[in-house]
Amino acid sequence: MPEGTREGTSTAPVRIRDLIGSAAFAIRLVWQADRRGLTQVVLAQLLTTAGLAGAMLLLRDVVSGVPLVGGGHSAAGAGRMIPAMTALIVVGAIGGTVQIFTAARQRTLAAYVDRHVIALVLRAAARAELPQFEEPGFHDRLQRAVFASRSQPAMVVSTMAALLQAALTAAAVTAVFALMAWWLLPFAVLCSLPALRAARNERNARYGLHHDLAENRRVRDYLEHLLTGRDEAKEIRALDLGPLLHSRWDEAYRQEIHGTATLIGTHMRRRITARLAGDAGTGIVIFCVWWLVQAHRMGLSTAVAGLMGLWLLSNRVQAVGGMLNNVGESILYLRDLRLFAALGAVHPTARHTSDPLPFGGLRAEHIGFSYPGSATPALRDVSITLDKGEVVALVGSNGSGKTTLSKILAGLYRPDTGVLLQGDSPVDDLDPLRRQTTVVFQDFTRYKLRAVDNITFGRPEESPDRQRAVYAAHHAGAADFLEHLPADYDTLLGKEFTGGVDLSGGQWQRLALARAFYRDSPFVILDEPTAALDPQAEADLFAHIRDLFAGRTVLLISHRFSSVRHADRIYVLEDGRVSEEGTHESLMRRDGTYAHFFRLQASAFQSLEGGG
Repeated sequence: MPEGTREGTSTAPVRIRDLIGSAAFAIRLVWQADRRGLTQVVLAQLLTTAGLAGAMLLLRDVVSGVPLVGGGHSAAGAGRMIPAMTALIVVGAIGGTVQIFTAARQRTLAAYVDRHVIALVLRAAARAELPQFEEPGFHDRLQRAVFASRSQPAMVVSTMAALLQAALTAAAVTAVFALMAWWLLPFAVLCSLPALRAARNERNARYGLHHDLAENRRVRDYLEHLLTGRDEAKEIRALDLGPLLHSRWDEAYRQEIHGTATLIGTHMRRRITARLAGDAGTGIVIFCVWWLVQAHRMGLSTAVAGLMGLWLLSNRVQAVGGMLNNVGESILYLRDLRLFAALGAVHPTARHTSDPLPFGGLRAEHIGFSYPGSATPALRDVSITLDKGEVVALVGSNGSGKTTLSKILAGLYRPDTGVLLQGDSPVDDLDPLRRQTTVVFQDFTRYKLRAVDNITFGRPEESPDRQRAVYAAHHAGAADFLEHLPADYDTLLGKEFTGGVDLSGGQWQRLALARAFYRDSPFVILDEPTAALDPQAEADLFAHIRDLFAGRTVLLISHRFSSVRHADRIYVLEDGRVSEEGTHESLMRRDGTYAHFFRLQASAFQSLEGGG
């Protein structure tokens, strides 16, 4: 687990090009999320800035009507001062109204951006290929993208709006300086440099720490899930794991807090030093202007307006330093989001690049595959044939490669070596193969939604067909218990939700089979489809598989050798290789691995029956 105690250096250097690209990406996100809202905010900022420039010019007129100490007071000066003061009040009222409108519009804009950004992450995660989920680096990138999507959009909107206002203010003040005291501009810039540099350094350091803590946060999220999850609660309490898991969670959090505290302490001192240096420079400039006024080398009105502008500009730039500390860091986080969201750049409606060929069977020739980061291949030179309408079985001990091979045959993994063939055509585009395939995994997902959703998810590209869902449930043996639920097929499955109920393992498995029937694909993969069923239900299902999936090609995966004896062809996998193939009868005559395990399991079952 990463310590996270370094000041924070990202493994990828932060370049100006990255910042510019991510800033452009952030602006594009806001524009795509709510164009009207962004336009209103920008116009409001322009109006506020124009009002500030006008106020500075009016301030000069007000000051020019005020007599010097000991001087006379002319009626003409007072006549100019009263309208100017009135105009200042009007400008202030308009500016305050515009600021209230801008703040309200920014909150709405942030909500739109939040939805748009999270949708980008979800779309990209849904489009990621299955092997990527085996890579720790992918999960780190996903965690950083999720962090950016959940915590940064609102900050990006507010701080970018504030930055825009600060930039426009600086432009307005600069324009006024050009009319009154242009020579003060270089001093304002020089006084701001220390704060800007300190902000840049802190921004990069904080992003570096965030980058290094990605896995630490994933570990904490997992520990939180274990401590709060409903399904995990019984075992956590039975083993009294709560204190141990909480201790590990606390230690992981301690590492982040230590790294954060160290970073903040270091850069707080640097920012204080930079602020004092900038303010000292501003003080020197004010003293010089005061001397020029005393020496009658500058008019009082120009000096007051100029110093007011200098003060405004200096404070704005100091504020920009703080904002850059936030928006710059957010933009760096959005770089993570931008890179991750590129996975989902293809629109969902454009996913299917070609129509599936009529399914006439599938062949795998000399397939090899290794999981990312694994030194040992999961499959080695595997060749199997699945002809149209056949029931083919795949057996072997745990870890022999059965499920990995099924994922390749389903188009979920691309083999490292070898080729998949439909007819005589290589399968280059896996998406059409996936659309022709139904897979019921041993660890199938239990969707804690309505029961009917659990069935109709079999064909998500079509509108749900309730009559078809009922038909699929009857075929899978799920209709009896579904029709006795409080709201039958519309019942929520999950005690965590109001009105929700839970199902037994066997009932969930029949629901997964109903989803397979609803999908109605020509190629069906059943990976341990009876693991949660009682022996009688298991025997009934295997006895009727050929009838239930008539006309389809079925790949049946099991570690129970007795369950597959009626298959047209049986393949035995050992250590990622096909060691035997044939019918049940031919494999028994061969008296090899299949025959050995078949007799071993049969004798064990008979012993259990005798002992019962």
